Amino acid sequence: MARRGLEVLLLSVLALACGRVSDDPPAGGASAGSNAGGAQPVPDGSAGSDVGGAAGSEELSQVDLTGAPIYTRVQRLTNSQWENAVNDILRFQQRHALATGFSPPPSGLTPFDNNEQVLFVDQGRFDQFETGAEAAAAIATGSPAALAALYPGDDATGFVRVLGRRAFRRPLTPAEETKYQGVFALGESLYGPGFANGAALVIRALLESPHFLYRTELGPAGDPLNPYELASKLSFWLLGTTPSDALLDAAAAGTLASNDELVAAAREMLEDPRAVPVMRDFHGQLLHIASFDSIRKNGVPEYDSSINPELTLASNAFFDFIFSQNLGLRELLTSTKAYVGPGLAPLYGVKTPAALELRDFGPSRTGYFMQVPFLMLSSQDSESNPILRGSQLEQAMLCGRLGMVEAPPLPPLVPGQTNRERVAQSTEGCGASCHRNIDPLGFAFENFDGLGRKRDMDNGSPVDTSGSFPLAEGVESFADGNELMTVLASSAQVHTCYSKQVTSYALGRDLVESDRPLLESLARVSRSHSLKELIVTLVQDPAFRTRKAGMP
Repeated sequence: MARRGLEVLLLSVLALACGRVSDDPPAGGASAGSNAGGAQPVPDGSAGSDVGGAAGSEELSQVDLTGAPIYTRVQRLTNSQWENAVNDILRFQQRHALATGFSPPPSGLTPFDNNEQVLFVDQGRFDQFETGAEAAAAIATGSPAALAALYPGDDATGFVRVLGRRAFRRPLTPAEETKYQGVFALGESLYGPGFANGAALVIRALLESPHFLYRTELGPAGDPLNPYELASKLSFWLLGTTPSDALLDAAAAGTLASNDELVAAAREMLEDPRAVPVMRDFHGQLLHIASFDSIRKNGVPEYDSSINPELTLASNAFFDFIFSQNLGLRELLTSTKAYVGPGLAPLYGVKTPAALELRDFGPSRTGYFMQVPFLMLSSQDSESNPILRGSQLEQAMLCGRLGMVEAPPLPPLVPGQTNRERVAQSTEGCGASCHRNIDPLGFAFENFDGLGRKRDMDNGSPVDTSGSFPLAEGVESFADGNELMTVLASSAQVHTCYSKQVTSYALGRDLVESDRPLLESLARVSRSHSLKELIVTLVQDPAFRTRKAGMP
């Protein structure tokens, strides 16, 4: 298999670093989330309650941990990690979007796009990395100022040693130093005398090496990661980029092997502004923020597609607020604050601000799932869509076992029929099992229409937002979305699910049953502490700090 061939290659001293690497895409993987169109993931009926009703205790839900991790210890950088690392390694004075044309990972196979199963290198992707390395080298050597920012000297030996450590995230071996000094000389031979010509070829070779493209955790399974591996793992997770020179210095001194030093490094990164967009990406993938671009509301005169970018901005601003203010899942579910811009203000029924600003809505809207962006995304034209709303909430916050089911279009409303009655009637034919995990959740938001506006009546009848749901700890009843969010914020299952999502994103792999003790431990932290504290707790666990048995 091509993947194993690459990993074997990494276990030995590489030949010339600009040699090509390749891999094959995975044959399959766990299904991911949904968006507003196409087949919608709904529970497979393994647990839950009847539509709108309660279930017996023997059918309680729990966090599903039936993933299929590879446990690779040779993990490719994501496109964004590659771009951030190149900008930082080469000390660009302004950011360059070098990965814009890179192929994205296959969608829908894994919960997050940094999962090991979708980060492969095929011929097309290698060509893109090669082109990106060439463009980066041209920028870095394009002027005396750029070269001076990259390396202040004019000697090949020092240049190779300094840049090589940044690119490989560890010191070069003596053999590697000799090899890349030869590459430097080859550059001057091919393109003419001059430091820039030698430096450019070295940059290209380093950036095309598997030692740069892949973050490795090599060595015997079960052993602790070495300080350089920890520095890379921590920095790419929390900052989305390569370790700084200072962090590599700390690794060289052996300090990151100490739990206290590792925690201190993690806490420092969590206060770095670069951590904010990383956690924004995590929440954005978890809650399908990219789907806002595709929202359409046919036949709804109050809808203007120009609001779509504002939905993204408002959601991201809320996620940034939760993270930056040292808050956690409880506040994500129960905060009464939301961001409002000129387009959102009429839907919220508030005074229009000049720009995006944070507003407190009191008890009328509790948490992200009662904000307009989520409600508008998980609806159909002007109507609410309890199936979709419940499905997306269940996926993100309850982690039940899901299957992909094509949700049939709902029939037109008949006189005097509420939307809830229509959904219940329409789903009877497929059996209660396929909707008992999602419909009760979606019904809790029936007091919001397809644009996320509040409503008290539905087709001439009062809306009914009551229901019950079989959480792992027991069946919980609720009168409306506010009560549901309060119930979820106190649920061990929900905090275990959120811990699963954070851990999967952090480790870049699926989670399995053997991970349950870790997730339950993290859930106890999540219930009373912030996301940052959950992250610090994970950093200290052997799941983060040791090598797993896997490939190679």
